[in-house]
Amino acid sequence: MPSFMRSYTAQAYALMRIVTGFLFLWHGTQKLFGVPLPPPQVPSFVIAIAGPIEFIGGTLVMIGLFAGWAAFLCSSLMAAA
Repeated sequence: MPSFMRSYTAQAYALMRIVTGFLFLWHGTQKLFGVPLPPPQVPSFVIAIAGPIEFIGGTLVMIGLFAGWAAFLCSSLMAAA
């Protein structure tokens, strides 16, 4: 990595964490609350399992609270999908 970019590693990590958490939060909100669009026609157990994991996990990743564990759970969910 070039030396001028090393001073921005913390900001880049925070930006990546916030964007990734927001995307998980967005999809969890869609599955649980139907906002901004109603969820696609999927079985109800997918909504019951994936919705809270994406919503709570995305929130935790975005604010940085237990981000490692929440990201592991969310990425495991995406690997299973």
